[in-house]
Amino acid sequence: MKTYLSLLWIAAICLCVSGCSNYRELNQIGVIIGLGIDENENLEQPYKVTYQIINPSGLSQGSSSGGQGLPVINYTVTAKTLVEALKKASIVIPREHITSHLSLIIIGEKLARNDLSLLFDALDRGKQARTSIPVFIARDGTAEKLLGVIEPFEVTPVKSILSTSQNNQKMYGIVSNVQAYEVISMLLSEGKDLSLPGISINKPSQKAEEAGNLENTSPSAMQVKGLAMFRKGKLVRWLDGDEARSVQLVTSKVKSTPLVFPCGINGNITVTTTGIKSQIKTPIRNGQPFIHTDLNVVGEITETSCQKDLNNPKVLKELEKEVQKELQKEITKTIRIAQKEKADIFGFGDSLSRTNPSYWRQHEQNWENLFSSAKVSMNVNVSIVNTGMRTNPYEVN
Repeated sequence: MKTYLSLLWIAAICLCVSGCSNYRELNQIGVIIGLGIDENENLEQPYKVTYQIINPSGLSQGSSSGGQGLPVINYTVTAKTLVEALKKASIVIPREHITSHLSLIIIGEKLARNDLSLLFDALDRGKQARTSIPVFIARDGTAEKLLGVIEPFEVTPVKSILSTSQNNQKMYGIVSNVQAYEVISMLLSEGKDLSLPGISINKPSQKAEEAGNLENTSPSAMQVKGLAMFRKGKLVRWLDGDEARSVQLVTSKVKSTPLVFPCGINGNITVTTTGIKSQIKTPIRNGQPFIHTDLNVVGEITETSCQKDLNNPKVLKELEKEVQKELQKEITKTIRIAQKEKADIFGFGDSLSRTNPSYWRQHEQNWENLFSSAKVSMNVNVSIVNTGMRTNPYEVN
C-alpha cells in the first residue's frame, strides 16, 4: 500500500512539473498583436514589415504598481519574404516574439495596388498558421503609420481599428470585416474578386504618434474609409459612401443602415433597415450570362422633415416605391462600376458555377469579359413596418 501511495505522489509531481515546463511570464516574451505590411523602396528587400507588440509595463498603468511607457511598441524591419521578416525581427525585438495572438493585418495601399496574390502564402503554409485574422488596407498611407497612432479611446491601435470597423458594420454598413482565409479564397477564385475595407487617419498630424495626441479634444483617430476593389489580386479602385454600402447590401453583409432619401421640397426622410436579405442569380439567356439580384429590405421610419400623412397606407406604399427606386439606382450604378473595372466583387461568377457548372467550366477563363458585358436586372422589395413613436411629423409655425 505504501509503495502504491508513493507511486501516486511521484506521478502527481511529474504531472505538475510537466504542465509548467513550458510556462513563461508575459515579460519574457513579445506578444505580436498587429502586423503591417508595406512596400519597401529597396527592390532587393521588397517588404517593410511592422510588428506591434504588447508592452506589459505600459498596460499596467493606472494600477497600484504603476507602469512605464506606452501599452504597445512597434518594430519595423525590411526583408525579402514575410518569414524572413519575422525571423529578422529578432535583431530589434529583445524578447522571443510569438504570433499566436495576432489580431489584425494591415496592408499598405501602394503594395495592394501592385499584387496581393502570393502575399498570404506564409500565413497559410506554416504549421501554426492562423487565417481567422481581419485584413485591412491602409488607404492613402502606410500600415506603419496607422499602427503608430496613439488612440484616445482604445488601449492599442489594433483594438481601435477592430472596434471602429465592427461598430461601422453594426451601425452603418459601409464595410464588413474580411478574414484572411476569405482573402485567400477570393484570390484563388475565378468567380469572385476581392474587396477589403479601408482604414485611414481622419486628422493626420505629427502628434498622432505622440502621447500628446491624448491631450487634444479633437485628436487624430482611426476611421473606416471606403471599400477597396480588387481585380486579379490588384487594387484598382475605391468605393465610397452609397457605392460601398451597395456591395454590402447585395452580399447581405449589413442588417441595419440608415437610408436617406429626398421628399417634398428640401425635405428628407430616413428609413433605418431592420432586416436585409439578398440573392444573386446568373442565369444563361441565349448563350450569355444575365446578372440578376433580388433584394428584400425591411425598415422603419426613424426621421422625417416632410409633411406627409404617415397614417395613410397609400402614403407608406408610395414611400416604399421611392426607396425601392433609389436603392435600385444606387446598386445598379455600383454594379456598372464593377463591370467597367472587370472586377466581380459580388460573386456572380460563383453563383454561375453552382447553378450551371457545365457552362462555367467552358467559360471560366473568360469570365471577367463576360461579366463586364452582361446585362443587369434587379428586383427590390421594401417594406416599411413602423413609423416610430410618432405618425405625422410636427409642424413649426
